[in-house]
Amino acid sequence: MRIAIDPCVADDPHAHQWLDRILYKIEDGWHVWDTADRAAPDEMETTAWIRSGERVHEMLVASIQRSAWTIEPHGRSVRVKAKPSNSDELTPEDAARLAEEPLWILVENRISDGAFVKRVVKELDGALGQMWDRAGGPIRFDSVGGKGQMPREVDRRMHGRTCRPRFVAVIDSDRRAPDAVPSRDARRLSRTCEQHHLPCWILAKREAENYLPRSLLSARPNVGADHRRRVEAWNRLTDDQKNFFDMKDGLPEILSAEEEKLFDRMSATDRATLSTGFGPNVDACWALWHVPAKAELAIRGQGDLEHGIDMIRREV
Repeated sequence: MRIAIDPCVADDPHAHQWLDRILYKIEDGWHVWDTADRAAPDEMETTAWIRSGERVHEMLVASIQRSAWTIEPHGRSVRVKAKPSNSDELTPEDAARLAEEPLWILVENRISDGAFVKRVVKELDGALGQMWDRAGGPIRFDSVGGKGQMPREVDRRMHGRTCRPRFVAVIDSDRRAPDAVPSRDARRLSRTCEQHHLPCWILAKREAENYLPRSLLSARPNVGADHRRRVEAWNRLTDDQKNFFDMKDGLPEILSAEEEKLFDRMSATDRATLSTGFGPNVDACWALWHVPAKAELAIRGQGDLEHGIDMIRREV
């Protein structure tokens, strides 16, 4: 987060323990001290907190010079005030506790979906991707046993909160065609997040695996000729077909009306080849870090990956 501190707070000895805790997380690289467009530097420098030690003063100077860190990728702004008057202003204690919270990304499966989010962020947004390398884990994934439980988890996390948590929800749309609406579970989660003023990214494609590029699919280890034939058949699909093809389970014997319309021009050979999909562990392709995928991911994402990354950035 971008954390601004009012000089009057820095001059209050009772607030210093909380400001010190904020400073620890800034030193860890979780947040930045935002001095832009705030009180004049000399006004802050004369406060009791800044005069309390050389370390605090050096951090203030670095924040003004922007030489110790960059403001990127932090999008959320918080101002520490003695008497907050809006949602972006917090008391020193509330600000310190919020600063010590990691940014939680709630997904259906923290292993597979977490690998997807982490891979696309690291490939497409270097500054945000570096946050996963910071000490203490400033960004973490959580899951609660399925899509149906996610709205309840959002409610649980908001219970008793005095300020909005650092949180983003990510869920598959489960759409089977371009004109289909997201699943009931996805819509329910989105409504719950909206009620609590929390961000929710409903994937534009059917599932996370529908963003996999050919380079990662082709590099999957310990597979034979059948997998290579499936990759070639998948590569012949149109973009819309790739976006809503069930990557894990493939094409069912009996297609829904919307699926029949989407896949009606497929050859019988390709339909047979893709009938079994790539299997339940195709998400392991996200972990093939030795294969560069930035350019292909940008193309496969069709703007939706950047949309999701921007949503996460606004909460970092």
